[in-house]
Amino acid sequence: MNIFNPYFVLNSNLEIMKKKSLITNLSLLAVVAIALFTTACSKDDDDDILPIDQSPESFDREAMLTNYANQYIKPAYTEYESQVIALQNAVGSFNSTLDLSSLSNLRSAWHNALLTWQDVAFLEFGPALAISLRGQTNVYPITASVIDNNIASGSYNLAQAINIPAKGFQAVDYLLYGVAGNDADIITYFTNSSNARAYLEDVVNELKVNATAVKNDWFGTYASSFIANSASNADGSSVSIIVNTINLHYEKYLRNGKLGFPLNVFDPFTTQTFPEKVEAYYHGQSLPYLYRSLSSLQTFINGNAYGNSATGIGFDDYVSFVNAQTGGQPLQTVINNQFSIINAELATINDPLANEVSANNPALTTLYQKIQEMVAYIKVDMSDAIEVIITYDSGDGD
Repeated sequence: MNIFNPYFVLNSNLEIMKKKSLITNLSLLAVVAIALFTTACSKDDDDDILPIDQSPESFDREAMLTNYANQYIKPAYTEYESQVIALQNAVGSFNSTLDLSSLSNLRSAWHNALLTWQDVAFLEFGPALAISLRGQTNVYPITASVIDNNIASGSYNLAQAINIPAKGFQAVDYLLYGVAGNDADIITYFTNSSNARAYLEDVVNELKVNATAVKNDWFGTYASSFIANSASNADGSSVSIIVNTINLHYEKYLRNGKLGFPLNVFDPFTTQTFPEKVEAYYHGQSLPYLYRSLSSLQTFINGNAYGNSATGIGFDDYVSFVNAQTGGQPLQTVINNQFSIINAELATINDPLANEVSANNPALTTLYQKIQEMVAYIKVDMSDAIEVIITYDSGDGD
């Protein structure tokens, strides 16, 4: 056979082309079948597929800010004002009757108002920042000598800087627990001093004026501008303001103020402690306010409603949306677990906290370290995950 015959060569080439075409068609069918099978399995195995764009910019920040304003911030300030009004009324009853029963009722009203203060203390932005609400409300330690001088003279201006450590909840703590050695003598003290009764009334009245002012601003125009400021996470945006504000509060006023300063953890050259720097020093019960401060902050981060079990969009959803991880676990899980770890450690501490600062220093130091560990999660990991720049300086090198 002549293999160079043109007719033979043509027929051979045609047969080869037919075989290649058949193989190609079969291969394409196989690819299509595999793709369809994979897609079907994928839909069956993962019904909760996240959006393709999981960048921080694509998260619904407006919805989160709306939830925060309407479900937490407004109700919390409303309840805070209500508790301060109850405290104001209790002062009026005490000053009128001056007996042990009215003193007990006044102390309960003070305790409830101070607990509720913890729910809004970390919201020091907007209306609260405009009047320096924290500085006018709960500064400690107080300066007892300034309070005593104000009462003795009967002349004072609570708006002056010298009176910042002589007013607010901690001044009331001193007046209700620290001006005498027992309850009967405290009644006698107020009975014999109209100036003391007036000072107590003035301090609480100022708390009421400030609480009402901030609440009214939130129910006025501020909430809408707060929600509208959601276009980005840049410095000055509502998300940036919240992240910076809650972290500053956690580091400086919760970690340091409630524990670090009494323990004197920032001075490595001495073992001296400062038990008089604990919150509610004269009352001798500091831990309820630390517990409440932690729980309210956790509620807020998780986007939960104030005063009820409703859930909403919060920072936990934001870090979940961008799939933030730390140590191989979802960041929102790590943060909530750390709150549980802190509370478990806190359960080993007893009041008076002022006594524990010296008598149980190792346990308090461990508690401080557990509180400190949270800084890495909410200040570093959370802010990095949602691309918020930390703009404040805590002053301690963190």
